[in-house]
Amino acid sequence: MVAEPMTTQPGRDWLDLASPPPVPREAQSGPREVKPGDPPAPPRLSAGRTLAAERVALLRAGAARAGIAAAGRLQPVLSAAAAPLRRLSPAWERATGRLGAHPLAIRAGDAAQRAGALPWGRAVLLAALGALGLGSLFLVWCAATLPPLAGPQTPVSTLTVQAEDGTPVARRGGVQGHALALDAVAPVMRQAFVAAQDPWFEDRYRLDVSGIAAVINQAFRDTISDGPRAGSPRLTQRLVRRDLIGAGPGEPRSLADRVREAMLVLWLQAREDRPRILARALNLTRFGPGLTGIDAAARALFGKEAASLGTAEAAVLAGLSRAPDLQPDRDVLAVRGLGRDVLDEMMMMGRLTAGQAAEAGRALDGLSPLGTTPVTRSGFPDLVLAEAAGRLGPGTPREAVLRTTLDRAVQTLAEKAVERRLDAAGRGSARAGLLILGPDGGVQAVIAGGAPLADTPEARRAASASLRHLGRDGRPVYDRLVAGAMPAAERRTALLTLLSGLARPPAGGDDEAGRDGLFVGPVGDLLIGTYVSGGAAETGAGDGPEALFQDLAAGIAKARPAPVAEARETARETGSTPRAASRPAWQNPGERPTASPALRGVPRVIDTGRLRLDGQAVRLAGVEGQGGALAREFRQYLRRREVTCQPAGGADLYRCRAGDQDLSEVVLFNGAGRAAPGAPPELQAAEANAKARKAGMWQ
Repeated sequence: MVAEPMTTQPGRDWLDLASPPPVPREAQSGPREVKPGDPPAPPRLSAGRTLAAERVALLRAGAARAGIAAAGRLQPVLSAAAAPLRRLSPAWERATGRLGAHPLAIRAGDAAQRAGALPWGRAVLLAALGALGLGSLFLVWCAATLPPLAGPQTPVSTLTVQAEDGTPVARRGGVQGHALALDAVAPVMRQAFVAAQDPWFEDRYRLDVSGIAAVINQAFRDTISDGPRAGSPRLTQRLVRRDLIGAGPGEPRSLADRVREAMLVLWLQAREDRPRILARALNLTRFGPGLTGIDAAARALFGKEAASLGTAEAAVLAGLSRAPDLQPDRDVLAVRGLGRDVLDEMMMMGRLTAGQAAEAGRALDGLSPLGTTPVTRSGFPDLVLAEAAGRLGPGTPREAVLRTTLDRAVQTLAEKAVERRLDAAGRGSARAGLLILGPDGGVQAVIAGGAPLADTPEARRAASASLRHLGRDGRPVYDRLVAGAMPAAERRTALLTLLSGLARPPAGGDDEAGRDGLFVGPVGDLLIGTYVSGGAAETGAGDGPEALFQDLAAGIAKARPAPVAEARETARETGSTPRAASRPAWQNPGERPTASPALRGVPRVIDTGRLRLDGQAVRLAGVEGQGGALAREFRQYLRRREVTCQPAGGADLYRCRAGDQDLSEVVLFNGAGRAAPGAPPELQAAEANAKARKAGMWQ
């Protein structure tokens, strides 16, 4: 049998790969004649499809050649990049093999197959896979937004509270210390910090399945237990939650913050050893408002390097790390109590003997941070700062100066009188304090023998009346040289309220039953309130508060004779020495003293509470003025209109009108000033209206 040669179909030639199709002969020689035996010609649509398919084939062939060339060039790069993956591939295969062979994975697979066979099983599986994908994306987002391990940057600022003569009485602000190595910190400071934060910190910790579960469990709890460790590294958890994420005790936290906390705690425990974690915690922990890091705390509170700290000083700083919201130079007694707790825990850990702890306790009783004075312990500077915060504007100033009504001479006399009274009472548990208010309700002197002044509306009003000048970054923001006099009954009520707060016993001190009482009385234009508690009764000095008042009144009368109130206001504004007012001339019967003449003219605006009219300074009655943009708006409002001013009873104090508009009421209604203490009801109503509308400074 002879095999026939295999041929292709008639009229069809094979094509080489990527070679253009040959032109048919019919196309070269023109249309071919149709013979009776020829098959019918294909329709034009089929020919067009064939041509399109051939062109697509050409494009694919060209893309294939380009891809082969690119792969040849990228092959070395891809090989180098895939090398780590090849090394991880066996481990990944082993891990997935173990996971797939786990009984739980087998049960989960069987359950998925059975669920897929149910009518709605596939939909449930797809929903579960979608939820798993969203959870994975959420974890990736949390990991991508983790806070830096270096911690947040504390803005450096200096806030100085001054007395009336410009003498600094307290300093506040933010201080960021240098990052110190663990060897640059005194060993006793390290031991005290560990005792305060986590006495079980040096115990061995295993990051196994149970350890990871404990970390995640503690991250989702709102409180960090102070008891024995329950499987979670407490110091690392406090470092992450308070210092890296910035969530204080009891503050609400989002789900993302809880997840980030768990991630960071696991990361630090897995990647860093205990000394590095301890050094990071010492450099990032807050030791008081604005004090971040052990370097800043040691320098600001004790004026020494962290390597030179003693046992009592280390106990104070470790106690502050537990309660960083305490003000060291104000809450002295509370800080000492925390320091004693730290000494007890150090003795429990075996770091101190009983004798060493007792010696450090005695040193702790007389230890106070730098700058601690009776004024700072009263809390008065912090109240003034809180009241001035709204006037300082947004953001943290680099430097701010707050001048108050505090009289350094009167304060010195008050401190000496209190010391003499305590010596007469035999010290012991005796406590004494006083408060002096000026004619306008501003604080002239203050001493707290117990708790500091609480942040109450009465204390805020006294702080507002005590603020005289406020400057931010070298420019004035607020000035009030003289304030209107406060009614006598209102001033007495305010003093009694504040004095009762000062007389409160400190935490853990004596109770109210041990207080001898209060005494309030005037000395010239000052109103003085005193109290004595505790050991005064034991010495038979039951009139302790009155005796303290008489002692102080004699000192003030000897140091400066009481001037007339109006002459005192003028002296405070001009800075001159007050002189006794001359006696008025005799008058005939029926004559009346001539009233101060009314002023009329086009004023020049100094601020929203002061004008200059005919060369004379005019203060708008009932208004505490503001400068800056608000003063410019007030100038635009007046537009050189004529103003008529009538005397209102005080030095340079007037009620001014522009047409039928009372300017004091206009200023307060537009939120361009504050109502002065004792302002008439209509002015207080105008201020309340501006607050409700959030107009001007109340925005």
